[in-house]
Amino acid sequence: MAEELELINTRPVDPDLLAIFLDGKHVEVKDVDRLRAACVYLVVGLHRDGKKRVLGCFTRYGREDLQEWKAVLRSLVERGLRRVLIVIHDDFSGLLGLTAGMFPKSDIQLCTVHMLRNARTHLSKTDAPEFTKRFRSIRMAWTSEVASQQFEELCQRFEKNCAPFVKELRKKRPNYLAFLNYPDGVRRTLSTTNVVEAINGQLEILRRNSGGYFQSEESSKVKLGIAITSLENGKWRSVAANMKAALDQFNALFEARFEAE
Repeated sequence: MAEELELINTRPVDPDLLAIFLDGKHVEVKDVDRLRAACVYLVVGLHRDGKKRVLGCFTRYGREDLQEWKAVLRSLVERGLRRVLIVIHDDFSGLLGLTAGMFPKSDIQLCTVHMLRNARTHLSKTDAPEFTKRFRSIRMAWTSEVASQQFEELCQRFEKNCAPFVKELRKKRPNYLAFLNYPDGVRRTLSTTNVVEAINGQLEILRRNSGGYFQSEESSKVKLGIAITSLENGKWRSVAANMKAALDQFNALFEARFEAE
């Protein structure tokens, strides 16, 4: 399975993808006689046929790091990736600027689940539930214009109590609402990094079953290979119903964006 993971990390990448999802998972790996913090850098691609496939899965010692993300994304380009309609990730420091620079014609969507978690840490116990309720209604807006207006009203409501947090929200509003420019059936999928969480969930089970950490770097590769192969040969072999219904419209958006090339 370690060889399988190496194959996943080196196989050619389709030049045209509808979306890529990025997420980092923090783990601990035993290195000789001590535990070391590590980060698993995961990238999942949504292909033009509607199927999902892991494009890269790399374990690196240390905390999540922007330079490591740069190396991961460069490897995708070197393996063939050219055009992607939308890139989805969390608001890890510097990552938005990196992805926007590397994929200037792509929409960049920041994960709304991570944003709501951040709201709970910045807002009071009474304000946080209201913020969540208001934002969930924004996610249901018919158009991005309506959502943008509601988002501004949300910011106005909470800026007095938490100005720095709201300032960041305003600055990144287009990146929190990019998913609304896509077909209804895929908006939920595109608004979060939950696609990657499917792998993280399996990885968490494997981690717990091995005592709460990976016994070695080689062991982590084997377990990652197991998790990915299980998904790609199982649940991800078929296209989800919501994706299938929206696929023609999704691909039309891709063609409209890149047809000038």
